[in-house]
Amino acid sequence: MNIVEFTKHANVLHKRLPMRFMYLAVVIALLLVTDIATADIPFLINFSARRPRVTNDPVLLRVYKDRAAIMWETNAQGTWTLRYGTTELSESIESTGQELRYRPEKNLKREQAVYIHKLWLENLQPGQTYKYCIVGPRWKSKVYQFRTVPPKADEVKFIVYGDSRTNRKTQRKLVRLMLDHKVDFVVNCGDLVTDGNRYEQWGPQFFEPLKGLAESVPIYIAKGNHEGNNGNYEKLLIPAGENNSYGFDYGPLYFFCADNVSKGLNEEAQLKLIAENVTASSHPWKFVSYHIPSLNFGGHWSDWGSPDALPAIAKAGVDFVITGHSHQYERFRPVKPPDENGSYVTYITSGGGGAPLYDVSKSLYHASAEKVYHFCLFHIKGNKLTVDTIDINGNIIDHLELTKTDGKLNKGYLKKAIPISAIQFYQDLARNRPK
Repeated sequence: MNIVEFTKHANVLHKRLPMRFMYLAVVIALLLVTDIATADIPFLINFSARRPRVTNDPVLLRVYKDRAAIMWETNAQGTWTLRYGTTELSESIESTGQELRYRPEKNLKREQAVYIHKLWLENLQPGQTYKYCIVGPRWKSKVYQFRTVPPKADEVKFIVYGDSRTNRKTQRKLVRLMLDHKVDFVVNCGDLVTDGNRYEQWGPQFFEPLKGLAESVPIYIAKGNHEGNNGNYEKLLIPAGENNSYGFDYGPLYFFCADNVSKGLNEEAQLKLIAENVTASSHPWKFVSYHIPSLNFGGHWSDWGSPDALPAIAKAGVDFVITGHSHQYERFRPVKPPDENGSYVTYITSGGGGAPLYDVSKSLYHASAEKVYHFCLFHIKGNKLTVDTIDINGNIIDHLELTKTDGKLNKGYLKKAIPISAIQFYQDLARNRPK
């Protein structure tokens, strides 16, 4: 059926079914606008479905002082342009994307393709706000913005949470709360989707819940075991030139995200990697995140890297280790180092981002422990640190304030410390408990 014949039929339908004709009129208009007036209707419907567009909004993967990595997904290749600048969008960089083919679980016979775009914006100015948008064939995104890391700063505000998979409505509610706090970055301790090997899950479980946040605030991730090992995680979220384990700094803070779940990893080598990177940093506050905890009572009862992890992390001078995997919240009392050369480490399990919750086995080693959806809000200013753990209703369920003098934590906090030997003994008992 050509356009002339189609119009005749449409006029007949208009007399009988005027409401339906409104839909047909839109179809005709689209034919004329797209300059394919000789097309037939089946082609038109197919054309409309395949119109080039951004199918997953941009995510800030890294933001440093002088560069930033941004990714987005499209349903067509072509040439896509990222325009950016401090006032006008005067700079641009092009991408054709990397093809990713997959078969949806509900229709394994039908292979689909998307295109992953990952770009580095180079030669940026520290501490500046940049605007950007994505332009493609008959497509233009809204204008987003982000801020590069300041050249010198004694203050940083950030959020850490994990296990955001499965229940996107829960994560979405948490994200709305996160937006109220205007943080510099967010760290996710892993398990972004139920099955990372199933590509169709990334949109509804990762990209969609983060809309409004990830376009303007960098999301740093420690890979989780649910991310899978078929390469989807790396294709989506690891920028060119970077690895699954990486560090970054912001003002007084150094933060290292480690991969302790990928196949073929050696625990000893990963602990050495963490220690080397943290020890090399001169920042006054040092944080580490990885997915499977080294200290965890309840849920999976994980003890990754045992018995070497706790002594190695203390020797490296780490202040906080924040993990996920067990879907609960628990903050341990500070763990005393094996000798005077190490640091007192605070271990937190923050696995309440959306996955089904687990029971917590509360003990005298806990400072706080709850079965609750939540995230941890940190604020560091100079030698002072506060952390508020906020539940899904916006309530503060745990609060901690720390200060450092000459690099040492306040004595009142250290009085609550527990020896490594005591907590490792408790871990051994738990590991051998009846199932």
